[in-house]
Amino acid sequence: MLQEYTPPKSKNVRRNKGGRLIPITLLALFCCAAISSQNASLRSTGNVPAFLRSRWDRFLLYFADPKTKIYRKASDGFNVVVDVAVLVMGEAAAFEKWYDNMKDIDKDNVNLVLIYASYDDAIQKQEDFHQANIDGVKSGQFVDFEAIPIIDKTWTEGRNILAAQALRKEKSRGKEFDYWFFLDDDVEPVCHPATDRLFGEGSCWQKVFNFLGSEAVPQKASTVALPSYFKDGFSAVTNVNGFNVAIKRSHISYFIPYTALKPGMSQWISQAAHMCVTGSCMPNSVVFIPLIYAENGQHRDYPKAGYTIKNIHEIVTESFHDTSINFTPCHDWIKFSDYQEGEFSTDTSRMIGPYQTGVELNEHMSFTNTSYCTPLRNRFAEWEEEMLLEEDPVTHTHLKLDEPKGESEKKDIIVMVMGEAASFQEWLDRLRDITDVKITFIFASYNEEVVIEPSPKQSAENNIEAQSFTKKDLYFHTLYISKKTWTEGRNRLAEEALRMEKLRGKEFAYWLFLDDDVEPVCHPGTVKFLGGGTCWQKIFNFISGDDVPEGASTISLPWFAKEGFTSTSNTDALFAAFKRDTIPYVALRNTTEGIQ
Repeated sequence: MLQEYTPPKSKNVRRNKGGRLIPITLLALFCCAAISSQNASLRSTGNVPAFLRSRWDRFLLYFADPKTKIYRKASDGFNVVVDVAVLVMGEAAAFEKWYDNMKDIDKDNVNLVLIYASYDDAIQKQEDFHQANIDGVKSGQFVDFEAIPIIDKTWTEGRNILAAQALRKEKSRGKEFDYWFFLDDDVEPVCHPATDRLFGEGSCWQKVFNFLGSEAVPQKASTVALPSYFKDGFSAVTNVNGFNVAIKRSHISYFIPYTALKPGMSQWISQAAHMCVTGSCMPNSVVFIPLIYAENGQHRDYPKAGYTIKNIHEIVTESFHDTSINFTPCHDWIKFSDYQEGEFSTDTSRMIGPYQTGVELNEHMSFTNTSYCTPLRNRFAEWEEEMLLEEDPVTHTHLKLDEPKGESEKKDIIVMVMGEAASFQEWLDRLRDITDVKITFIFASYNEEVVIEPSPKQSAENNIEAQSFTKKDLYFHTLYISKKTWTEGRNRLAEEALRMEKLRGKEFAYWLFLDDDVEPVCHPGTVKFLGGGTCWQKIFNFISGDDVPEGASTISLPWFAKEGFTSTSNTDALFAAFKRDTIPYVALRNTTEGIQ
């Protein structure tokens, strides 16, 4: 719903509905922009103060450029889809509003799952909403949803329950989301009139999701959020209010789980811990959506006592610090101003921007320090393993991934590639084309973090399941191993392979290590012996076939074609497929003991 503005009465500041102060210069801009929207052209600046015209003109002209991609359009014959877990906690009575808002989202651009946690009562008559889904398939008026009662849980506990359910949803469908979008139930976006032209058609929520799926999101962003007042350009902060945060899936392992609090402690402390993580690992990486802000009118009561620097430091220390490896984030954050929201700080350096484009903002954002924060990923891995062993609160069953008929007979191979981030997509596409082999893919980039493009949406059938879930894909995820050597990178991949085996409860048949520039060359005669398909398909056909000698420890690609079966003791490791029973003897590399 659009909100009209009137000129502020105060000469200095004005308060919004939440009681927060809004600088008068911003209000003047919004008032004039709302007035000018009534004109034939949104680029008209006759009502905009002269000192603001230049920046405002540049911003509108940028968005008016047809080359600008604010929301994703068709690509290679497919509609590119952003995949979002919408994780809402609130009153049971508010569920219907969220269902109605989410069912209207355009399914050609956004694939979303709504997980709603109600803390006061269970959602009543859920069968009516499921029936509405069935009735609305043809028109696209439906939403895949789950409802979880979390009676008497705190805000922090509820967030962790939602996170655990998002994790189970990913495992059950065999694919990760692009964002985990955490929201309080009273969040309501307010869109500037210009967003109709700049962000595409639809509701204000539609525009929010359009932005999440757009190329306008800076690469360095860890989180996207709706600000508390309009931003007339691209800006970013370290500290943000957690009432709405869309965390990129690639960064979830640094933030989740929310820190456990002692009974009666202020729920602000768990948000302060998130600020600590952002400031230590990826400062200034919370990006605000321009021209849209969020109201949270109810802002219900919750424990606020005990929000002290002493208590914050205690929770951060217990949750994150490991002095044995000198990992002590925020040990020197000793003032409340260290935890103040960047949007309202009197220190202007706490918010960078606004800039005209997301690319320009990205250039001014800080470099990440994720290698320092590796202990947080280990913390997430332990939590992940624990959560997957717990009962699903919706189905009251334990997670079990059903395998298609004949799937269990396929060779199970984990493919681990280390190289430049730019080569990730090529490897993903290559492995997606492989058939008759079960592949798990891990990619470790050493030059920069991988930016994962959403998968093309498959054509939907006339049933809820087909609309809600994409075609089963190979499982993959990425690691960033900044400043690691080749050996250290291989060891990090090995650690991840072992962790995944523990999570799924069974070993892979092969661990295949590769450098990113490996390219096989197949003799024409391989068609007769190894079947059709790409050269990579032939390699996997051989690895998974019956011709591999029983006594072989490793399969390798030679430097020149061999006319028959040969073996050696020493070989180049740029391509090395180790049988699983060989792994304890070869990994970890250059250490005194192997993986057990």
